[in-house]
Amino acid sequence: MAQNSDARDFTPPTFSFALMGHLATGVVKVVAIALLLWGVGLTGWTASFPAGTAIVTASIVMIAIEFATTGVERIFVLRHRHPDPGSVPMTAIVAVLPVPISFLIGLLFAPGPSGALITMVVTTVVYWAALVALERPWVEGDSQADIRRKYEQTKAMTRDQFRSE
Repeated sequence: MAQNSDARDFTPPTFSFALMGHLATGVVKVVAIALLLWGVGLTGWTASFPAGTAIVTASIVMIAIEFATTGVERIFVLRHRHPDPGSVPMTAIVAVLPVPISFLIGLLFAPGPSGALITMVVTTVVYWAALVALERPWVEGDSQADIRRKYEQTKAMTRDQFRSE
């Protein structure tokens, strides 16, 4: 990856700021995971997933995965000195993270051994869908210089639009 022109004044976003962003998008994933777990439990394919168990399992899975994802992305942010580096290796790691984490949490909270597998499958499907549709971590985002330039352009446009004549 090429060095950024503003790399010398690079300041990475704080871990807590990045984590809050991941947890905010994770709320949507929790709802999808909980509904799917509960729905699969109603079909009788697995041991029953009561609504409470589905919600607790989905919440704990989401928090664990988002912590792990934020940690992995932090390594790439610091290495590439870019707030949103976009990388195929990072995407591969982030795509694989839900599998073992959701399986282990499924073993702890899901009803029966088949519940762990269902938790893993449902979580992986939801996270991969979000990865492809929303997050796209393989695409490099704006650098700090780009963000500053866009901010200044927006300020100038706003001043021009709302100045009194």
